[in-house]
Amino acid sequence: MRRFFSLRREADVGPADAPVWERPLDEAPYFVVDLETSGFSPARDIILSLACATFSGAGAEPDDTYYAVVRQDDVSQVPAQVWALTGLSPRDVREGAPLEAVLRRCLELGAGRVWIAHHVRHDLGFLQRAADAMWRLRLRPLSIDTAVVGQVLARAPRPLSLDEACAWLGIPVAGRHQADADVRLTSAVWRAEMALCRRLGLQTVKDVIDWVSARAMG
Repeated sequence: MRRFFSLRREADVGPADAPVWERPLDEAPYFVVDLETSGFSPARDIILSLACATFSGAGAEPDDTYYAVVRQDDVSQVPAQVWALTGLSPRDVREGAPLEAVLRRCLELGAGRVWIAHHVRHDLGFLQRAADAMWRLRLRPLSIDTAVVGQVLARAPRPLSLDEACAWLGIPVAGRHQADADVRLTSAVWRAEMALCRRLGLQTVKDVIDWVSARAMG
């Protein structure tokens, strides 16, 4: 029987606390995640590295960070351009940490938080496939895609790439296509987008999700 894991712990919804989706943007707990993969298909490609960070509200400094290269025994299908982009090597990946340990740590840090990612479907697709294969676990995090938020705020015709979002928001770019660097950039993008959302009168996580969903689909 398939198990479901909502990533929302009861301890995070006590009588004195609102659920995370009802909390003000500058008070909600966030979890930013980024993967480097060998391609775009969770069914065919592999995870090479994972980075994540937690932070509270609009704080610039993370509460916790985690980065790991993921061990893969067969890297023969990884394109040469992926090694060049990520700065990883076949040896790095063959000597990496077990995927189960990496995923377990990721889910521990993400529990009870709003997940933030740039092109969140990509990251969640790979994480879901791994969680399903190892534990028959269904992931259902409350998530925000900074690429789509940027699209709506900038009135762009499509979701912004991370480079485009950083350029639009005036965020210096360094270390692109390295998971830990991309987590730092995505965190900075979300903080900037959060400020713009508040200026529009959006107060809570739910406000942003509802507002963005209506405009991205409309």
